[in-house]
Amino acid sequence: MQVVKIPAERIAVLNSYLKQLEENGNIELLVSADEGVSIISEDPIAEWKAINVIKAIGRGFDPSIAVKLFSDDYVFNLINLKDAFDKEKQRVRVRSRLIGTKGKTRATIEEVSGASVCIYGNTIGFIGKPEQVAIAVEAANMIINGVNHTTVYMFLRKERKKLEQNRL
Repeated sequence: MQVVKIPAERIAVLNSYLKQLEENGNIELLVSADEGVSIISEDPIAEWKAINVIKAIGRGFDPSIAVKLFSDDYVFNLINLKDAFDKEKQRVRVRSRLIGTKGKTRATIEEVSGASVCIYGNTIGFIGKPEQVAIAVEAANMIINGVNHTTVYMFLRKERKKLEQNRL
């Protein structure tokens, strides 16, 4: 049995998809606002996958996206801005840069990489295939490190061309 803590405001979202998650993951979930989410399964791999699914939901992802993590083809990556910035003002600035005007930057990263991106609190989460997440994380790290948006968009265009060539 594994226990995962998630923010109290995300418990309701988790509860609304509880049966679907249990069926897709071959697991049993016991949800407690105080103690967290207990994951029970006879299969340790199913438990391990469920940890990432629950963490993703806790970090703001829609459960319909998080459920993809039960597949071996998808990965979950999380960047904690508290690790990089001590001051809240710095974290707010970086979150704003990552979202962009009217959500343009986040949408561009998602569109080009193919990964889902969720900015929630002091974290940036990524769900997608490994190569998709790698591109999205690299773009996010460039923005976190202060690289100009134009440069990041050029990087994303190059990566899109590489992805398209690999598909052919």
